[in-house]
Formats: sequence, structure tokens, C-alpha cells
Amino acid sequence: MSTKTSFIALILGICSVPFAAQAQAPVPMSSDGMVAVQSTSFDEFYLRPKTDLASYRKVIVEPAQVSMQKGWLKSINGTRDVTRWLTQTDVRGIVDAANTAMSSSVATAFKGRGYEVATVAGPGVLRLLPSVPDLWVNAPGIAPYDPARYASVDAGDATLILEARDSVSGTLLARVVDRRTARQTFRLNQTTTASNYFWFETMSDRWATNVAREFEAVQVQP
Repeated sequence: MSTKTSFIALILGICSVPFAAQAQAPVPMSSDGMVAVQSTSFDEFYLRPKTDLASYRKVIVEPAQVSMQKGWLKSINGTRDVTRWLTQTDVRGIVDAANTAMSSSVATAFKGRGYEVATVAGPGVLRLLPSVPDLWVNAPGIAPYDPARYASVDAGDATLILEARDSVSGTLLARVVDRRTARQTFRLNQTTTASNYFWFETMSDRWATNVAREFEAVQVQP
């Protein structure tokens, strides 16, 4: 899962010389009133105008909400004999593991940048809501595991999303959307539950670290 779009501030500029006067094109605005901001790390990064994310130094990390991509279970089972089909219980285990990993990644990343991880809303506290609506695992293993059966070039992919709200007012202040691939190598590798977890956790850790860093650095939008 790789990446990275942009936050661009929009201002209508009027030149002081009358004959040279011209207006800049408006910055794209989302339906919830946020504007796109330039980022070298994410596919999409939106910020509410006049928001100073750097002034927030405490975060509440809500439990991540991960869902498998629509049709994933049917697609995976279509490549296997019936004795190796995944069940809804297997899917629940994958989702639970992804939820835990993503929540931990976000909390660890912000703490590593000097944020205090809080449990109570208050002034200067951001409420962070991480989610993945379309997790895809290429070669999930199930017990009893047969290593000869499963191999892939990468572990899978996902769209990683984080929304940041003021913990007191509930106002949505920022949204990050990033499409990433959980990379292994550029050749077929045997996959296991442990290897899949490792690569998705690594992907989540790197993404969360980028989010925390950019929240500190992003400029206040007009």
C-alpha cells in the first residue's frame, strides 16, 4: 500500500496592478467543508479551515474499525477446494487482529511524537478514529496450516483512513485517506497467518507515523 496526495490552500488572489488582476482557482472542498491540503505522504489529506492541528498535544485513540473488501471471502474461497474454505469465524479473526494492530499503531505513533494518549475529552485533545473499509488479504492461512498451498508477491492491500475530531465539540478537523500495499518482496513467497500479520502491521506502523508527523507540521488553512 503506497501513496500520497495533497493539501493545497485556496485563496482568491487579486494583483495590486489592475490590468494584471486575476483569481486563482479554488481549492477543492469536500462536502463536509474541509479543503484539500498538500501532502507528500498521503493520497488525500483534508483539513477544516482555520484549524491548527499542531496546537493539539493529546489524543484519544478510538478502536479501529476494519472491514474486509466486499466479495473478498467468496473470491478467496473460489481459489480453494471446499476443505480449505474460510469461514465467517476466520474472517472475524482476521478483522479482530487488524483492528488491534491499527489501534496500537496509531497510539504508538502519536506517543512517539510526544503526544499524550488520553482517555478523557478536554481542551487540546484530539479524538482519532482509524478505519479500513476494504481490507484485502491475498493468501490467508487457516489451521491446520499447509505451507505448500499459499504463496503471494505481497500480503494484500487496504485503504487506511483516519479522522480527527475535537474531543469536546466533536467537530471533524482532519481526514487522511491512503491506499497502501502490504509489501513482501517482488517474488512469490510462502505466506502464513504470522507473515500476513507482520506485513500489515508494518504497513500500519509506517502510515500512522506519517500521520502523526504531518499533523505536527501542517500549516493552518485560511
